[in-house]
Amino acid sequence: MATAKLSEPSTRTIYRNREKGLAITKQAYDVLPEADKAAFTSRECKPDFYYETGYGSPLVYVRVLDLAAPHVTPALLARETRPRVLDFGYGTIGQLHLLAHCGFDARGVDVEPIFPALYSEPGDTGAVGKGSASIHMGQWPAEESLRKAIGGDYALITSKNTLKRGYVHPSPPEGQTVDPKKLVHLGVSDEEFLARVHDALKPGGVFILYNICPPQAPPDQEWIPWADGLSPFTREQFEKAGFEVIALDAVDQAWVLDGFGALGYVEGPREEAAKQFLCWYTIVRRKR
Repeated sequence: MATAKLSEPSTRTIYRNREKGLAITKQAYDVLPEADKAAFTSRECKPDFYYETGYGSPLVYVRVLDLAAPHVTPALLARETRPRVLDFGYGTIGQLHLLAHCGFDARGVDVEPIFPALYSEPGDTGAVGKGSASIHMGQWPAEESLRKAIGGDYALITSKNTLKRGYVHPSPPEGQTVDPKKLVHLGVSDEEFLARVHDALKPGGVFILYNICPPQAPPDQEWIPWADGLSPFTREQFEKAGFEVIALDAVDQAWVLDGFGALGYVEGPREEAAKQFLCWYTIVRRKR
């Protein structure tokens, strides 16, 4: 299977300048003037970090693809030898490599500056197995240069644990505010974002949001943006943008408990785990 074809990465060191939001490779760091090096701190990235970073196993995407697959028609995939998939907020290159080994042109976009530095060695991007993997950094689709680089004609666009209502449209209790650094900023209106997603898909292409969440904090504690995993967009907004709504805020907690159990993330009784892991997904399809 595709997992058996994944490469074995070595430990890598990257350097971060948090004040400027920069991350560079060791090679780039080594040629900096000594005065500039002081602003950077090193981070050693072990092999498991390469595939999981801080976001867990890319194997969770098995569920994302299982949910989307019945709605991506074989005819749509047959139109080209290497169907295109875009992952919004990809978080790790693991699922992109798995998709590439399955013959897809897999692309990821994220605002995190660590990833271009981490995934910068030969074999990280470009041809991977029967397909290809590429990564992009920045605010898509708000940035015109990214729109051009990423292009369109996608059979599938995915977003796992990124497009949450709590991240995009936070609603903390009265008297509380949310640190903007903890939010997802689209850079455009909801309407423009959905229009760009629509246009990046082939007719009949699918857009899926899959959000695994912790429980929300009690009212007397700090509100957790990532605990609100409902869709940030309404049915009306999806339909106005030209999508058919297949599922909106459907519950998938049972799979998460089973999947996380298999991955070793769940300890103790299932009833207790059910209090810690919640999940919702939304699937829409471009009409034309």
